[in-house]
Amino acid sequence: MSSDDFSGLEMDTATPTEEAYVVYDEDYEFGTTRRPPATIVPSTTVATPKVIQEEGTVSSFPEEEFDLAGKKRFVAPYVTYLSKDPSAPCSLTDALDHFQVDSLDEIIPSDLTKNDLPPQHTPRNITVVAMEGCHSFVIVDWNKATPGDVVTGYLVYSASYEDFIRNKWSTQASSVTHLPIENLKPNTRYYFKVQAKNPHGYGPISSSVSFVTESDNPLLVVRPPGGEPIWIPFAFKHDSGYTDCHGRQYVKRTWYKKFVGVVLCNSLRYKIYLSDNLKDTFYSIGDSWGRGEDHCQFVDSHLDGRTGPQSYVEALPAIQGYYRQYRQEPVSFGNIGFGTPFYYVGWYECGVSIPGKW
Repeated sequence: MSSDDFSGLEMDTATPTEEAYVVYDEDYEFGTTRRPPATIVPSTTVATPKVIQEEGTVSSFPEEEFDLAGKKRFVAPYVTYLSKDPSAPCSLTDALDHFQVDSLDEIIPSDLTKNDLPPQHTPRNITVVAMEGCHSFVIVDWNKATPGDVVTGYLVYSASYEDFIRNKWSTQASSVTHLPIENLKPNTRYYFKVQAKNPHGYGPISSSVSFVTESDNPLLVVRPPGGEPIWIPFAFKHDSGYTDCHGRQYVKRTWYKKFVGVVLCNSLRYKIYLSDNLKDTFYSIGDSWGRGEDHCQFVDSHLDGRTGPQSYVEALPAIQGYYRQYRQEPVSFGNIGFGTPFYYVGWYECGVSIPGKW
């Protein structure tokens, strides 16, 4: 599998383990973990707006039992949900803000020669953390190493149900005790397990935990004629001076004969560029009405997204780029930034995962 397939993880080809062949019931649920139904009291007064919990609250249950498509959200003792404003785009960056980053330096002895054994224990208390309303990613979290074990890193294994029963796992390394798994398909069961390692070898692999992603938001994405957009990996020329994103690059053709290029921070945060030609320079996009929120149209999102970092147009360097005032307006080319009314940004969050390959 290439580095741009599925979730960007390389396929694990290690010798199958006995644990890997354990298959959970496809209809497996924890029925006792459902919230008790709320008591509804008839009212003779005008209905009051629903009070939304503080954004980013953490709970063993989703704030809403059913997703936007009416499907019951998955619950289990090892699953945790993060809430968010339903009108806000999904943000992996915001989800990761809930995790404390513990350096492995804190638990690695200064002299590894004092211990010449690989880790002896499996990672403990594996948790799947999901953001409510966001099907495309989860964060796998686990506890620090058992005292006495020397751990210098971890391998996180993931598989869809179809790959799980064939013992085909994708792997990704982590130097901390959590890892985001991105570009997940909606309404799909995935399995996850974790293994500790050090210079002397690999420890035992944990038991698998499963999670079923929720439905896609039917109101979020507008599909152009021809169906799913195809993002092609392509290292295009662009001005990298004003962007927070420096990851993989993808391009696609737009419906009005321009190319859209994105540079990823992660699958849900990226910088959007435009170009007339695939081999020419790709340019930032200016906005004279807002802060680029409606530029999410270029990645097929109906949502007015989040952008950043926040600044003033007077503080932005004057550069060349495309610009427009409102959604659906054709873009023009010229100067943007300082000395113009056209504001541009360093990143966008549009609720659409890129490349989104499943």
